[in-house]
Amino acid sequence: MTSIDTTTDRYPASDMPVAVQVLSTFFFGVFGILAIIFAFDQSLVGGIIVATIIGWRGGFAPGHWGKAPQLPSVETLMSLAPEARKRSSGSASFDAYRSDTLQRLEQEQTKFESFLGRLRAAKDKSEFDDFLERRAHRVKETTTAPDRDDDKNI
Repeated sequence: MTSIDTTTDRYPASDMPVAVQVLSTFFFGVFGILAIIFAFDQSLVGGIIVATIIGWRGGFAPGHWGKAPQLPSVETLMSLAPEARKRSSGSASFDAYRSDTLQRLEQEQTKFESFLGRLRAAKDKSEFDDFLERRAHRVKETTTAPDRDDDKNI
């Protein structure tokens, strides 16, 4: 069975003191702002390039250089579900209740999906019937319209 560790932080902890991290982030921010100002002063394109590079880099954060741990995928979590159904909780009555409830929910899901299928089919049939009625009405109007025009010309 795969275990999922949710206690780890997104980034690994740094050995650097917090005060040093804060100061380094502050000074990098000041440096970034000044670099962008001077780059825009020299050239619009250069300023945009420097601003993009500094913004894309995300600033200077000394403790964030490690690779972030991957979160478990949905497939991983779903693969754990069948094992949970087979495990015993230690209480026979709860296990019976759980299995009955899961079976009832599966039956309700099947019934609901068949209901949705019938509902979609009825809607499609209704829309198709409306289309045929409008088409028949248009065909009827077009066949009778030239006769009326001929009567007016006489």
